[in-house]
Amino acid sequence: MKGLLTGTIISMLIITGVSGQTSDTLERTRYGVELNQFITGSGFASGTEIYITAIPDHKKSISLGLYFCTEQKRITGITIHHERALTRYPNNKMVVPYAFYNMIYRRTRTREVLADKNLGDNYVTYKSIEHHLGIGIRICMVKDLYFNSSIGYGVYLGSIRRPEPDRLTGELAGKNGFGAIAKVGFAYVF
Repeated sequence: MKGLLTGTIISMLIITGVSGQTSDTLERTRYGVELNQFITGSGFASGTEIYITAIPDHKKSISLGLYFCTEQKRITGITIHHERALTRYPNNKMVVPYAFYNMIYRRTRTREVLADKNLGDNYVTYKSIEHHLGIGIRICMVKDLYFNSSIGYGVYLGSIRRPEPDRLTGELAGKNGFGAIAKVGFAYVF
């Protein structure tokens, strides 16, 4: 009896595993390169990201990249980006809407102008970590070349804006907060 029950469970798992998989999950993992220009509401200037992307199926992707600071003209951070397609069979469509999560960590040195002009300029280091959720659209231009555009909203911890005391309470504000993100870019999938 115990062997029959075990055999039935194993048979059901094998049948479910084979017939339950869609053709998307049976395909090989694809990789891509993506270049984006973006701006966030945390006070930093617009920046550039370059990603290496892993696409295990046509519905989702994970990207790891570098943040290029346009003010310093060098790489000053890392980014992680995850997408999930909002259509049923995205590999058959020219236009695919998607939801995304984006994380940016930056460490930037910039010139801080002090209130007293006689003291001169100082260089300070700002660190920021930002998390955004949003929606976007991927448009296939030609085979394996895509145009991406997305908008989102999230939280930033550490801002390039100097903290300023509130006039009524005297509390410092401006280091952390909520802000939008807007991105445009191109991706090529191998």
